[in-house]
Formats: sequence, structure tokens, C-alpha cells
Amino acid sequence: MAHKGLSPETVVKAAAELIEQQGRETFSMRALADHLGVKTASLYNHVDHMEGLLAEVCRYGLCLQKEAELQGIEGKHGEEAVRILADTYRSFAKQHKELYWLIMNRSAKDPQVLDDAAVLFTDPLKQMLQDFHLREEENIHYRRLFRAIVHGFISQEEQGFFSHYPVAVEESFHFAIQCFIDSLKQGEERCSTDETGK
Repeated sequence: MAHKGLSPETVVKAAAELIEQQGRETFSMRALADHLGVKTASLYNHVDHMEGLLAEVCRYGLCLQKEAELQGIEGKHGEEAVRILADTYRSFAKQHKELYWLIMNRSAKDPQVLDDAAVLFTDPLKQMLQDFHLREEENIHYRRLFRAIVHGFISQEEQGFFSHYPVAVEESFHFAIQCFIDSLKQGEERCSTDETGK
């Protein structure tokens, strides 16, 4: 019998909260049951197994990130949208570090998480790039490049690799995003030249 007050949604949300509080490495069904004040067996009325639960937690985190990013760039356009999305992405990863790295690590070995990430990461990027006149192929290149830049900074900061030079990491991050914007403008020029040259 399902425990009163529990549902798949509440279990997933509680799991995400516990992972953020105590870390992804120590997470277990037993710890989650203790957190919710129920027996471990009660959880299996709402989730099939640990792997499935973690996949749902990743999807929950991806939805949170997408919502934060779309809210951040709502009504913003062009270069401003690029800068805000970059800052929002990086801030989310820092504020929800355990959840973010759970998503990144599980994407490498769980096709369901990878598929969810591919869809949910893409919508804000498409909206960010809508004011730039690019061919579809270049649009894809720039979506990948944006994520590589932002995630690369997040990863390097996490490992402490940017702590040995007398320039603020924040300045370097914004420098990188400006380089991305400059490249976007060049991409627009290429696409425009190709069209007029046909």
C-alpha cells in the first residue's frame, strides 16, 4: 500500500533536495526513506528502482535549469540574451552543484538522461540564437560551442584550475562570452555573404 502523502513527484523532489543537501555520493534509498520518515519499502510503491529514480531526479533538475534560463532571457534579445543566458547557466550550476554534476555524470551512461538533456538544454539556446541570422548547421555549431564554453568554465572552476593567476575568473568568463558573441557576428556575416553570393 502506498504511504499517504507520497507520490512519484514528491519522492523525486525529496530525492533532489536530499542530494543537494548531503551530496550525490552518499545518496541512497535508505537515506531518502529516513529523510521522508517512511520505511524504505514504501518508496518502491512510487519508484521502480534506484536507477529510475536518479533518472527522474536528473529530469527534474534539467527542468529547473531550463525554467531558470528561459525566465532569465524572457524579453531579452541579441547580445544581451547571450550574456544573461551564460550567467544564468553558470549560476545555476554553482547554486545546484550536486544536482548539476549528477546530471552531467549520469548523462554519460544513461541514454534516458542524455536524451532529456539534449531536449531540455536546447530550448533556451534556440531562443537565445533566434535574433542571429544563421544557417541551421551553424546554429547547431554555436549551440554546442556555447555549452562547451560555459560548461568548460564550470568544470575548470570546480577543479580549482583558475585560481593561480591575478585576473578574476569572472572577467575571463565574460571575456570568453564576448569572444563567442564576436564569433556569432562573424557567423552572421558568413551566412549573409553566402546568401547574396548565390
